[in-house]
Amino acid sequence: MTTLVAAPHYRGKHAPPPIPSLGRTCWTLLAAVGTARLGYFVVPFLSYWLVTDRALTATQTSLVLTAFGLGWAAATPLGGWLSDRYSRRHVIIVSAFGASAAYLALGLSHSLWSLTVFAALAGCMFDLYRPASQALITDTVPEQRRARALAALYLVMNTSRGVACIVGGALAESNFVALFVLNAAANAAFGIIAAAALPPDPARAPGQKSRWGEALADRRLIAFTAITAVFFTIHMQSMITIPVVAAELGATPALYGLILAADPAAVLIAQLAMQRRLEHQDPIRVCAIGIATVGTGLAITGIGTSVTWLILTTPIWVAGEVAFFAVAPAVVASLAPDHLRGTYFGIWGSAMGLSAVVAPLAAGAVTAMSGTAGLWTFCALGGLATAAGCLRLGGRLAPALNPLT
Repeated sequence: MTTLVAAPHYRGKHAPPPIPSLGRTCWTLLAAVGTARLGYFVVPFLSYWLVTDRALTATQTSLVLTAFGLGWAAATPLGGWLSDRYSRRHVIIVSAFGASAAYLALGLSHSLWSLTVFAALAGCMFDLYRPASQALITDTVPEQRRARALAALYLVMNTSRGVACIVGGALAESNFVALFVLNAAANAAFGIIAAAALPPDPARAPGQKSRWGEALADRRLIAFTAITAVFFTIHMQSMITIPVVAAELGATPALYGLILAADPAAVLIAQLAMQRRLEHQDPIRVCAIGIATVGTGLAITGIGTSVTWLILTTPIWVAGEVAFFAVAPAVVASLAPDHLRGTYFGIWGSAMGLSAVVAPLAAGAVTAMSGTAGLWTFCALGGLATAAGCLRLGGRLAPALNPLT
């Protein structure tokens, strides 16, 4: 088990020891993931495309999005388990080429049946690589730099995503097919880089195998995953309900792309400004503050009456998103035994896929009962309640974390 340990303070003429670098494997992986995310066109535009280009009803769109979410929910625990059982590198390569094929098939689909099937496949391939990547970073990066390296993975993904949203919005104005083709090409490039440049997995202790039961028996992991699932369900409204609000306010595809790009752009600025300070705080407290900020921030954005309001208020909840993701992966890495890193990251990552299933259903149910205002109230109060639960969990996690101070 690894721990987050505070760096010692050096005084006088004794210089601190040099900080280890992230290493070639980590930088190669960051470059490969960044390449894939430059083609991040399909996922943020999926609901918009289904409604406008495939003319699906709200119910049919929800069905396709639910299928995507179910595939996403299965992807991370499967990818994590496979990376522990077999090979991190091979899981990353399969995910890259599998996603490329799935996006092409989805873009060529017209019937509700085929859209649903290929959406599920795309959801499964879309994030299969993530727990393998997080485990590979934890394997190869020196302990003093793991928190920063895991945060760098999130930063790279969002920087590339910001570029993709702007380009995707422009492409969607005239040709939705290009979104799928370029997304598939970017994932294929990801696979080529991973196959050519990532080294074989580091050697592991003999006799150690990935066991689901061992990971699922860790109540700390399950509790933190449950908290993360609620957080993601709230955060997912930025991809489910905010696009609907934007469309109702008259946003064109290009303008909607700019709105989407405001999120990763704010992530880039906020993370560069906050990362070093966040690394030296109690990680559970940082997670709690992030959860509360996302819930209340989304509520503020959602009640807006203009596209300008949406753009100007996005940085509020993005700051909470940055706070959570800057430290949450390092929390999971600290809990995981060496031979179960992929499995731990996979179980924790399943919270995102599960929320992709639950979030549309929750949004529809709450909106039907109390309107859009009720949904944003749910986000705000849910964020505050989940943040309180996170702080309560902190006492149980403290022995494993030894938080940075």
